[in-house]
Amino acid sequence: MDAAGELLAERGTAFTLPDLARASGVATATVYRHFAGVHDVFAEFYQRLIDELVAELAGLSARTRGRRRFEAACARWVALAAGWGRAATHIRSADGFLERVRRDDPPTSALFEELAAIIEELVADEVLPPQDVEYAVLVWVTLLDERVIVDLTSTLGWSAKRVGRTLAESVLAALAVP
Repeated sequence: MDAAGELLAERGTAFTLPDLARASGVATATVYRHFAGVHDVFAEFYQRLIDELVAELAGLSARTRGRRRFEAACARWVALAAGWGRAATHIRSADGFLERVRRDDPPTSALFEELAAIIEELVADEVLPPQDVEYAVLVWVTLLDERVIVDLTSTLGWSAKRVGRTLAESVLAALAVP
């Protein structure tokens, strides 16, 4: 999967399973035993990055809550996406985020649940006014889009810490008015 991420970042989706085998340093037959085609590689890569993000977000709930949890979630999200963001931009779904949630897409639904819990804490702690949680999560996901993170880190040269802090404040500001 690391090699798949590197290929996606470098070439987009323009690679084959034999290319992946060469980049991974394994036999082509080995790659074919794991994947029927490159679209399976894309799906597995996406599943891996979302699983990693969801695990990081879930781990925060044991240590903190409310605004501190939200800020830590943004910081971890940006730190992770700074690594895989360019690769992820090439395998984005044409379907909307909430559309995938309502379709019960497992990785998207898991991410939504973690983010919704944090939004609900922010409302309960009166950091945010009461509001539609689906809309709030959609705004959060939109502002922390990997393309935005790539632009801020790569194009503008901002540190991941600065990006995380700035985007967290942007999300709160966007959601401050019900």
